[in-house]
Amino acid sequence: MMHSSAFQFTIYAFLVFFTLWTGTLSCSVKYGEKPSAICEKRLFVPDIYPDYTDISIPPNIAPLNFVVKEAAEKVYLKITGSHEGEMESFGKDRISFKEKKWKQLVSANQGGSLTFSLFTKQEGCWIAWQDFSVQVENSPIDPYLVYRLIEPGYEKWHIVGIYQRSLENFEETPVIRNDMTGYGCINCHSFCNGDPEQFLFHMRAANDGTYIIREGEIEKLRTKTDRTISNLVYPYWHPSGKYITASVNDTHQFFHAVKDKKMEVFDMESDVVIYDVENQTILSRASLLTKDAFETFPSFSPDGQWLYFCTTPATTMPEKYEQIRYHLCRMAFDENKGILHMPIDTLVHADSVSTSFPRISPDGHFLMYTETAYGQFPIWHKDAEICMIDLKTGSQMDMSAVNSQDTESYHSWSSNSRWVVISSRRDNGLYTLPYIAYIDEQGKPSKPFLLPQKYPDFYDYLLYSYNIPELARGKIQTNPYQIQHVSTKGQAEQIKFK
Repeated sequence: MMHSSAFQFTIYAFLVFFTLWTGTLSCSVKYGEKPSAICEKRLFVPDIYPDYTDISIPPNIAPLNFVVKEAAEKVYLKITGSHEGEMESFGKDRISFKEKKWKQLVSANQGGSLTFSLFTKQEGCWIAWQDFSVQVENSPIDPYLVYRLIEPGYEKWHIVGIYQRSLENFEETPVIRNDMTGYGCINCHSFCNGDPEQFLFHMRAANDGTYIIREGEIEKLRTKTDRTISNLVYPYWHPSGKYITASVNDTHQFFHAVKDKKMEVFDMESDVVIYDVENQTILSRASLLTKDAFETFPSFSPDGQWLYFCTTPATTMPEKYEQIRYHLCRMAFDENKGILHMPIDTLVHADSVSTSFPRISPDGHFLMYTETAYGQFPIWHKDAEICMIDLKTGSQMDMSAVNSQDTESYHSWSSNSRWVVISSRRDNGLYTLPYIAYIDEQGKPSKPFLLPQKYPDFYDYLLYSYNIPELARGKIQTNPYQIQHVSTKGQAEQIKFK
């Protein structure tokens, strides 16, 4: 059970049974038929899911298996590399690739492209669709994606877990699941520079605490002090690993009575603090503890010299929830002394929009954030979209290529600053799924593509949302049973306020 999540095992079992029963297994010899004659040529690309047409991919991505949505009795696909090589695939209504052959073809065409030629057979007639291309970039993506899988509810949950998925194949393994630790909530995982052996997450309710893992050692901490509003909430590591910045929030929610809006999440008050990892203390001179402002969503710059955060003047909540808008600001941080320096530099003024989730590319060039009409929790706002600033020029970048008509919210950079993973509800408006996009050196984004799966119709049966997708530079080696033991047997240490 520890090698795959329970729900995914159920999905896989069903799909395998269905595939064998109906005889629709892609690449099956039964459907290994090439077009003998073309009856019709279509001048537009075929409808496939996920939509992998005209995208850019990293050279180490898993196969782009997909379903053909056009009416078809059989399908045939030929992929031709711009540098060298080709590959064929057969199926009934879906296309899947052998991992070894896929990797060989993609590797041989780095810096080039792959041309996809798709043919469908209907009523004995073969139809040729317009070719589409996939650009293979030279820059790889970090090999692992870590996320929380959770049912998209509001107050109740059942199985919640943090999982890691290899982007180079389809292996998914749990980091920790709540059915191992008393069924409490598990959330807000964060890595130091994408290091899989230096990360943290929170548990709430049963066996509550903040769990910090460093080189296999696990700390269980109580992070609420008599000087702070709450336990640590939204965390971010300093690049040195010596500090963690986090918000402390008094968070509430309410539900709308109109069909187009579901709910609002808001803070009655919030602050930003900086935690000294070695001394287990919150530093008063490096924390923003104010009654006249709400501060949240902190992050450090890659050089460690700046603390970024979102802030708005304190007001009466929830009465004025539609009027609250968060500025995006930063302050200088002295790593050696552990203090923040005035003044506060405002990068995005919240005149007509509200900001959240500031994330700086590891090369320090771009600041990506989420923008919505109001509030500080964009996940439930359909208008939420990804924005980006060139920190060298101060100019706003055109991010229309990565946004959709539905919610785009959380985002994570790859360590080489060329790839981002974006949380999006563009598929159905209910479930949050991870999309991957290339960002070139000038900040121009490519069309995002959905995380590939072994079974191309996997998402049709998925009843969980991907929450906080974080890229990591390798596989987490800490065993879930080690975390379980510390969670259920260990005593939490109380941190101090200095």
